[in-house]
Amino acid sequence: MDSLLRHPLTLLIIGAMLSGLIIPFITRNWQNRQKSLEIKTTLVSEISESVMEFFMSIQFAHLRKEIRRTPPIPVTPQEQAEFDQAYKAWEIKSAVIGTKLQAYFPNANIPKTWTAFADVLTRFYALEGIAEPQLPDSMSSLAKQISATLSYDLPEPATYMQLREAVLQCKSDIISAVLQAKMSLS
Repeated sequence: MDSLLRHPLTLLIIGAMLSGLIIPFITRNWQNRQKSLEIKTTLVSEISESVMEFFMSIQFAHLRKEIRRTPPIPVTPQEQAEFDQAYKAWEIKSAVIGTKLQAYFPNANIPKTWTAFADVLTRFYALEGIAEPQLPDSMSSLAKQISATLSYDLPEPATYMQLREAVLQCKSDIISAVLQAKMSLS
């Protein structure tokens, strides 16, 4: 047995197996891990940027609404156009992110959670256009949706600030889920 293991042909076969099978396997795994990390980092940045751009547009509209409340001052066409553009950009970015999440995480719950979150953020946006008498019911309905679809507990009735914090926390939870989940690179 000792002479067989020392034979040059045996050493050549073992060396070929190491360099032909094991080393490429290790290299491929390392490259996949690197690619996965790059994709996750890009995706998380894209999620954060698109959510926060839209979220800030909502916050600006909310502040304008608060300032105009007494006495009521109408929204200018330019402000409405900016708000509409932010909504349009959000819908496009949200759909693109949802598609990427479905491609990279087909076996995880992340795409479904993203879809629920995108709907919640759109409804949070819509609160700015709801007349004052209907606002408490709309906020209550949104709080129930957040609790049911995103598993975030909100008190009843929820305040605007509690809804705001819930939306931001849900964004953070999605980002954490993306960073922790296994990706499909095939």
